[in-house]
Amino acid sequence: MEEQSKELANLHGILIVHKDYDQISQLSLYLKEQGYYCDHAKSGLEAIKKFETEDGFKTLIIQENNIPLNAYKTIDYIKTELNKNPYSIVLQESEGTEIVASQKLVPVDQFYVLGDDINILLQHIKNQDEEDLNVEQSPYYSIDYLKEISDNNKEFIEESLQLFSVSVAKDIGELYLKVKAKDYEEIRKIAHKIKPSFAMVENFKGVELCDEITYKAKEEDFKKLIKELFTEFAEIQNALKRDYPNLNLQ
Repeated sequence: MEEQSKELANLHGILIVHKDYDQISQLSLYLKEQGYYCDHAKSGLEAIKKFETEDGFKTLIIQENNIPLNAYKTIDYIKTELNKNPYSIVLQESEGTEIVASQKLVPVDQFYVLGDDINILLQHIKNQDEEDLNVEQSPYYSIDYLKEISDNNKEFIEESLQLFSVSVAKDIGELYLKVKAKDYEEIRKIAHKIKPSFAMVENFKGVELCDEITYKAKEEDFKKLIKELFTEFAEIQNALKRDYPNLNLQ
């Protein structure tokens, strides 16, 4: 079990859920050959237990009509109750399976019909790795802290980034107004208020600028420092727009 956990931690883990392993054995073997860690569960209940006890599963591929919990109920439980957000793929027996209204509310990333071109499925999984890499390598911000406090909850992370974008933009706008009004005490208060937002996304240049404005700046320094802070925020904002186009940031 310990060796299995180490392997899962080092690779992109994929959990395939199907009552009959023989039906998905070729899919599992192919994904392993591509360098992924693959595990199998017979039911949604077994899948939930694995997500509860093991970290590292980034992708869930699950039989649509699995019993006693079908794919949609299993995905919903993992995302809402366990606060985990795997890339979710529903395995269908045939194309065009009807989806009832309640199931449409469950966030499914992809449908795949057993027997279709595996390379299409593989490309979608690879795209997730590339998106994660782009986000993690941004030189202007990091989501490591947000991942840690939310157990890598995608919805929480995106809501936090959206709040960062809106609130900091508003506060920096206030800084410019206070400079014009020469309200230097209020400028220091606003900079002190903004600092935790930059710390949250691990932009330490922004943190240092906030500290300088709050504690060290002289009257003649404020305009220059606020401009630098705005420039740093704009870089973060541009990176977020690129990495999270679904957030529709202004």
